[in-house]
Amino acid sequence: MVSDSSARAVAPKYFSLRKRAGLCILEKRPQTLVGVGILGALCSAAAFVYALGVPVAVSPREALVGALILAVLAVVSEELSVTVSGRVTIAASNLPTVLAVMFLGAWPALVVAAVVGLWGCWRDASLSLTVYNFANAVCSAFVAWVVFAAVQAAIGFSPGVLTWSLLFAGAAANIAYELSSLSLVAVGARLRYGTEVKSLWQAEALPFARSLVILTALGLTVAAVYAKAGGFAVALLVVPLFAAQYMFKLLVREKEHAAIQEELTDKYLEMNIGLAAAMVVLLDSKDQYTAQHSAAVAMYCRDMATSLKLSDDERNAIHFAGLLHDLGKVGVPDAVLRKEHTLTADEWSLIRQHPAKGAEVLSHIVAYQGIADIVLYHHERIDGSGYPLGVTGDKIPELSKILAVADAYHAMTSDRPYRAALSSFEALRELRASAGTTFDAKYVETLAGVLCDKGLDYRNGSATGFMEEFEYGRINLRLRGRPIADLSGLTPQNERPAAT
Repeated sequence: MVSDSSARAVAPKYFSLRKRAGLCILEKRPQTLVGVGILGALCSAAAFVYALGVPVAVSPREALVGALILAVLAVVSEELSVTVSGRVTIAASNLPTVLAVMFLGAWPALVVAAVVGLWGCWRDASLSLTVYNFANAVCSAFVAWVVFAAVQAAIGFSPGVLTWSLLFAGAAANIAYELSSLSLVAVGARLRYGTEVKSLWQAEALPFARSLVILTALGLTVAAVYAKAGGFAVALLVVPLFAAQYMFKLLVREKEHAAIQEELTDKYLEMNIGLAAAMVVLLDSKDQYTAQHSAAVAMYCRDMATSLKLSDDERNAIHFAGLLHDLGKVGVPDAVLRKEHTLTADEWSLIRQHPAKGAEVLSHIVAYQGIADIVLYHHERIDGSGYPLGVTGDKIPELSKILAVADAYHAMTSDRPYRAALSSFEALRELRASAGTTFDAKYVETLAGVLCDKGLDYRNGSATGFMEEFEYGRINLRLRGRPIADLSGLTPQNERPAAT
């Protein structure tokens, strides 16, 4: 069948050009489709006239009742169809048509197909779609019956008696039905949307083949039950089948909702990452040293984490913490940040507040709560001489200790208004002198190992820039919907995790 939205591979009614599925939103050549639809309707009418002259395997009353029951089953299956990945739709609406072909006869099978073809017509965008879908279903069912009758005439078997010949003929009828339906859909897609028939077949051949094998096997199983135990047993088989199909539909719907939630979470993380970058850029407008310093510290943190063979999550978190560690300086007056002489006690008090202020800002963003912990402790020292909390030793998160070494190193190798930069050798000597008292000796040596084979631009931090490091962090810290938190080994945050 044909639809005004996107094409779907339907198993067993492989394609639909209906609202729920199709090949394109734009209508291109509706007049052509109308003409072909009318031609198809005339062919369907001719098929009905011919079928009425063909004897059925049961009485006309039984044939009509059986056809109506199978039509109801087909409609229920159609309503319970499950679309997977936007393209493949799982249903069992062809099985009633094939059962009618095998056990009732020509015109009952066409009645079932006609009901399926017309079902949902109120959802179609135009009358031409309704006519074309009706013609597709009826003509495909007629082709299936012709193939079944031809196989029956060739090898001979009694209708209604379970034999391998009956099952073979049923399989041939089902394959003919599906191929005919897909072919007519390809023609309709070509006429209405300009879709190349060859490209459609190439794109859908594999999912079509998979669904055809599975649904043919299922159809033959149902046919065997019908031949052995009758319609009541088939009903008992179909009920759990429909129930399973309905549960699968709910599962797919839930997965679709989860995918939407994941997409929204990714966008939320992107927004938060951009917001953090904007705040650092704002800080750089107050103090041009900050952005380049943050980039260099982030680079050192990332490479130290790699050298230490930390997990990807920890490496990404420490890198981003390096980018944002001075965020709290946004609240420090410009005069203090740019002062070229020794700071007063009050001015030092303002400076010492920046780790807590930066952590406070980050803590309000779920994705950055773990990073907030790293930032909060990055000026703490092992002997308790640091700030803002004055904690010691093991109370300082390990990632904060790494950040402290990288931060101190680049601060010492950078020109500041109140002093000239030290060389890389001199800065490492200063760090080693403080190792074990203010800085963790392990991480001092880790930095020394990272620097040993690097050039001057890397050693002085000019090998990278803030936007370069930010882009690296943006890609690596999105983490596909998972908040970047709880990476510092502290108490887990009481936040509901994002969908994954």
